[in-house]
Amino acid sequence: MSGPEEMQPRAPQGDMEMKILFCGLDYHTYTRSIIAEMELLGATVRYVDIQPRGFGCQVLRITSPQAYSKYRDRIHQEAIRESEAIAYDQVVFLQAHQINLENLSRLREQQRKAQFTLYNWDSLAIHDYRAQARLFDRVLTFDQQDAQGNQFGYLPLFCQRSMQSLRRGLALPRTTYMVGNISKIQRYKAVEVFRDYCRNTGIEFRQHLKVTPVVWSQLVRAGIWPKTISFRSISTAGFNEMIEASAAVFDFANHTQTGMTMRLMESLCAGKKILTNNKWVKQEPFYSPDRIHVFDELNFDGVDDFLRKPLAEPDADFSEYHVQHFTRQLLGMAPLSPVQPMICNQ
Repeated sequence: MSGPEEMQPRAPQGDMEMKILFCGLDYHTYTRSIIAEMELLGATVRYVDIQPRGFGCQVLRITSPQAYSKYRDRIHQEAIRESEAIAYDQVVFLQAHQINLENLSRLREQQRKAQFTLYNWDSLAIHDYRAQARLFDRVLTFDQQDAQGNQFGYLPLFCQRSMQSLRRGLALPRTTYMVGNISKIQRYKAVEVFRDYCRNTGIEFRQHLKVTPVVWSQLVRAGIWPKTISFRSISTAGFNEMIEASAAVFDFANHTQTGMTMRLMESLCAGKKILTNNKWVKQEPFYSPDRIHVFDELNFDGVDDFLRKPLAEPDADFSEYHVQHFTRQLLGMAPLSPVQPMICNQ
């Protein structure tokens, strides 16, 4: 990996002439939002899904991880061969732990003039991508602790355009929402405890919790009969309606991380109060006690008082965390956020 003095992004050769090879994980609408912004900047983008999915791929991944890995490697090899005829200005990866070093080295050798950028929206504790990181000119992460410990650039997550225009006058006092995937039993237990707290204090808690059949069976085997869950994602209209009608978001991360979740960043830009278990949010420049309440473990004391207090700046939109600015930072067209010393009082 390049040292910090070598990680300064090279200036694009010109927006209208930029050719980008974007290899990433197609996750909800977030990846497509980034691509749309690249194209609005005038770039020509070729997208390659770094993790083949679909029902057949999912079955193969569960039943024979080794066979799935070989299949994925072949897909990557074919994508690299197809890219050989084009000289790209930038090669951008959204995650890279899925690609083996041989294929990544081949792509790097093929695209010698391109700037290679890696962005990660998972922490190293979840996916260790340091072996791949050495083959990139720039490595960016949403996790400040990973950035500080590995000389990576720090780039927080973003708010999509669809959430930037949500109406703010519809939120009802003392209403909280949660929309998210339940992949860990601990996260579901936290929701159950918070649900009881809301019931006892008269707070309205709206939720759409998605689980896979595998996680559902894990919960049942653990003696938990999950309530208010769904095997389907919420519709866009339903999601927007839930956010507009809520004054706050309940944010409980699936994984251990110092990075802010997408839901937290979206809610911040949408003008919502934030309830979170991520104590590292206090390091962020947007933190203020009227807007963000950090709860410890499953202790929700003080939440009701927090929800009753008005925001000091209710119209703040935090445009520096919009997807438009995120994409310019990702491409090296705007400076990154500074990495702050990670000091957090327990």
